[in-house]
Amino acid sequence: MNFSRAVFLINNRLRAIECQYEPNGKSTLFKTLDPTIKKDDMVVVPSGTRWDMTTAKVVDVDVEIDVDEAGAVLWIVSRIDTSTFDKNVEQEEVAIAKMKSAELRRKRDALRKSMFADHEESLKELALADMSHDDAEPAVPPPSISNN
Repeated sequence: MNFSRAVFLINNRLRAIECQYEPNGKSTLFKTLDPTIKKDDMVVVPSGTRWDMTTAKVVDVDVEIDVDEAGAVLWIVSRIDTSTFDKNVEQEEVAIAKMKSAELRRKRDALRKSMFADHEESLKELALADMSHDDAEPAVPPPSISNN
């Protein structure tokens, strides 16, 4: 009998969780008493690298287990709550997009001020020139194309 797997015989709440270290990699079986772990969660698991722990992704939960099969089944250390991280990354992406937009507008305005100060009014009359803000309607509608 594999005693690493035999604990499944003495605790009905013990769960067999299948995880992968790498996307599309080989699956490895772990055990846990955490009832909240679900597919696609990230978990901390024991490893022989760094601080003897690493991350893995849950690919299946409550899998059938053969207690006589060879190979140790290690414990999951914990589930990783990524909600704060995900929220921070999302908010940073929004902030960066706004900063890029503001920087583009600042550069455009600075260029217009320095290079076109003497000709701004005459440039505004050209159909090609649109010096309105990005979200405003075009100053001059594009010409329509006719097939007649």
